[in-house]
Amino acid sequence: MQEKKKTRVRKEEIVHAALAVIGERGVSGLTIAAIAEKAGMSEANIYRHYSGKREIFFALTDFIGNNIMERAATIAAGSGSPLAKLQKILSFHLGLIAQNPGMPRFIFSEEIHIGDRELAQILALRMGNYVETLAGIIAAGVAEGEFAGHVVPRDTALALLGILSFTALRWNMANAAFDIREEGERLLQNFLQLLHGTHAKNM
Repeated sequence: MQEKKKTRVRKEEIVHAALAVIGERGVSGLTIAAIAEKAGMSEANIYRHYSGKREIFFALTDFIGNNIMERAATIAAGSGSPLAKLQKILSFHLGLIAQNPGMPRFIFSEEIHIGDRELAQILALRMGNYVETLAGIIAAGVAEGEFAGHVVPRDTALALLGILSFTALRWNMANAAFDIREEGERLLQNFLQLLHGTHAKNM
């Protein structure tokens, strides 16, 4: 059991190191040597846990899926109003981006979209599930009268993710020169107020 725990921890360290390198250099700048240096371990140790960069890319996809999409599903299934659930999910998403600048760079990388169709399809499936989770919350909000009746759930979910994505893109381009959580939550707050029809509670 102890050995399995060590392996899991090491793999997590490698994934976090890979995300950090991508945050600094982009996907094209990711190398096993750079990951090893960032993680404070040898390249041989990296290869003991992953066969190469592609396997690390799959691990990154799992990390993103488990930390955003599954968290969203858990919140959606829990207690609270639809508005409160959306606020909680989107605030968590922003916080995860702030902690892992490499995450949006990985998700929107051409090296992934064009260079590896299998990875792209897995990411697209994960994102599709995320959209449907948000859309389900919004639909519940419409049904309960918390959101305006004319709101289209899936289109609204895509618009919310568009706000997050564009904010993350600007943040990366500005080299993290502004507080992504503060700006992102302000923009999302404004959008949620429009859905709510009055004033959404503070995120």
